[in-house]
Amino acid sequence: EEALIQGALGTISPRQTRTNADTRFSYTLFPEADTGDDGFDILRFTLPGPLSTEEVELAIDGVSTVPTSISVQEDSLFIALPQKIVSDSVQVSFTARVLQNAAVFTLDLGDSQRPGIWQSVEPATRRSNVVLLPDLPRSGQLIEDLRVEPALFTPNGDGANEQLAISFIVLKLTAADADVKIHDLAGRFITHLAATETDGRLTFSWSGHDAQGALVPPGTYLCRINLGADHGEDLRLRAIAVAY
Repeated sequence: EEALIQGALGTISPRQTRTNADTRFSYTLFPEADTGDDGFDILRFTLPGPLSTEEVELAIDGVSTVPTSISVQEDSLFIALPQKIVSDSVQVSFTARVLQNAAVFTLDLGDSQRPGIWQSVEPATRRSNVVLLPDLPRSGQLIEDLRVEPALFTPNGDGANEQLAISFIVLKLTAADADVKIHDLAGRFITHLAATETDGRLTFSWSGHDAQGALVPPGTYLCRINLGADHGEDLRLRAIAVAY
C-alpha cells in the first residue's frame, strides 16, 4: 500500500449513544509524518448510519476551517481540504445516527493529485473508532419507527392516496434481508413489496395490486414484515384498509 504519510491514528467521541438518536460526533485525526511525506487533502469516512451534511465542521490544528467541498456517496462522506496536511491534527464534527451496536467509524486519507490511493487511519487506542449502544443489547427490538402512510389508502385512480408507504428502521442487523408481503385476512398471499432505502430507513410501496397486476378488492389486508433473524423481535403484522 502506498503511504501518503508515515502513519495516522484516529478516535471518535462520544463512544456511546442512544439507538437511532441524532448525536454530535467528533472524529480527531493525529497524523504521523516523516521527512518527504506528500500529505493528504481528502478525507473519506465510512459511516454506520444516516448523516446530516449540513452540520459538518472542520478544524485543522485547532483552527476552524472551511472545507473545499463536502459530499456523500452511498455510505461514505468525502471532505476535500483546502490545503495539504502532513502533521497537523484534523478534527471533523458531524451529526449522525447509529443503528447497530459496536458501530465502526472508519477513515481513509486521499490525495487529489494521486487519485485511487487511500491510506487507512488506525484507531489511536483499542476500539477508539467504535461507538456502542448500551440500550440496544437489553432489548429484543429489531424494527423501530414503523410507519404505514397514508391512513386512508384509496388506489382508485383519482390521483389521491394512490400509493401506500410502509417504512421502518432496522436495528442491530443489516437491512438486506427485510421481507415485506401483503396477505388477505385468510392468510392468502397477495404480493411481495420491493424496498428503497434513504438515510437508514427502508420504505416499501404498494399500489394496491396483487402479484398478477390486478387491483385488489376493497377490504382489510395484512402487511407482514419479516427480517429473518435468528433472535429478537423480527416479525411484525400491520392491518391495512383498502377503500374506494
